[in-house]
Amino acid sequence: MNRTTGFFIFQILVTLIQWYLHKRSLSSIKSNGKIPPWTSRLVSFLFLLFNAPLLVLLFHRVFLTEFSKPFLYAAVLPFYVWHGATFFIFLALGILRILKLPFDMIYQLGKLNHPLQRKIIAMKSTPGYEHFDKSRRVFLKTGAVALSAYSFIGAAKGVIDRDEYDIIEKTVQIANLPDEFKGFTVGLMSDIHSSVFMTKPEMDDYVAALNNLKTDIIFVPGDFVNSQTEEVYPFAEAFSALRAPYGIYGCLGNHDYFADVDVVAKEVDACGVKLLRDGAVKIHKGNSFINVIGVDDIPMSGKPETYLARALSSVQNSNPKILLCHKPYFLETIAGHNIDLTLAGHTHGGQVVFAKIGNTYISPATLFSKYVWGLYKFNNAQMYVTRGIGTVGVPFRVNCPPEITKITLQ
Repeated sequence: MNRTTGFFIFQILVTLIQWYLHKRSLSSIKSNGKIPPWTSRLVSFLFLLFNAPLLVLLFHRVFLTEFSKPFLYAAVLPFYVWHGATFFIFLALGILRILKLPFDMIYQLGKLNHPLQRKIIAMKSTPGYEHFDKSRRVFLKTGAVALSAYSFIGAAKGVIDRDEYDIIEKTVQIANLPDEFKGFTVGLMSDIHSSVFMTKPEMDDYVAALNNLKTDIIFVPGDFVNSQTEEVYPFAEAFSALRAPYGIYGCLGNHDYFADVDVVAKEVDACGVKLLRDGAVKIHKGNSFINVIGVDDIPMSGKPETYLARALSSVQNSNPKILLCHKPYFLETIAGHNIDLTLAGHTHGGQVVFAKIGNTYISPATLFSKYVWGLYKFNNAQMYVTRGIGTVGVPFRVNCPPEITKITLQ
């Protein structure tokens, strides 16, 4: 499936979700006699206002760089907030519908039993049940209002807080680490997504914060731009200020291929982030060294073994190996190649995280990857997945702040 087809299918799904929520909203208003009639017209107007751009996008590709900053904040960001919030409402309603389904089935089966059906009818006519039913309806209506308010406030807050980053410090054990590299520090920052929502001044702040960690080496595993080739130039200007005594290395991400990947790669290399494109480099310290390996973004139709084989072809030694791989999907495959530590991004830590239960993230990202954020192990292989600093799809984060990472090797 190519990108155009995927975008078309996505728009159809969004339209169907909006149609369902519009219909559901009007039904709720109609059933509540206390709500004034003009409310229905207002709700219909809002749905039309925030969905009309979808029709434009269907026939004309719009680049956000075409818009002025005031228009972005006055019109584009509210559009994203609307669709982010309404998607969460749709998801919550869907979960409630699934939870309610067994009870509805029991009720429908009960109606087939005539003596039981008569008892149900008699029970519904009692004052106690009528009081319960009235309280239930009030609770559901109040819950619907609270859910909507939470969704819109959460999405708006996610826009405001998307630049409030965490600095995460981790220690990673590597079995055969030479003495010279014990305590060696790694700076990690991924998924920049240079764009109108990740400007040069914002990137300057992240670069300064990473420099302040004074790590020995820095890795940037992909998604330097969002989708346009020209987005690489502000990235290159900002990231040319990165400093690390043992160098700065990166690999390409999937969004870098949405643009002219050769231009992106050239500018990233020129700014000081040395790209490892299915290749490797030795990092020397004292009388020893470790291997740093990088692979290009592996498409869903690609074979990770092929990329790894090319990258490892020049690594004919048993010293520790650190792999830069944008997507975190391939840990089981990587484990078969004696790689000690993989550093990945791509998932943004979920970006919009509804809840976390133990090590399980309730987020759309979990539909695509069981590795969302943090340190994972499979046999003797380890992988750290960073939340990154940028956003994609919607320009906000919920319960998932950006991340700059400092890893100490032991």
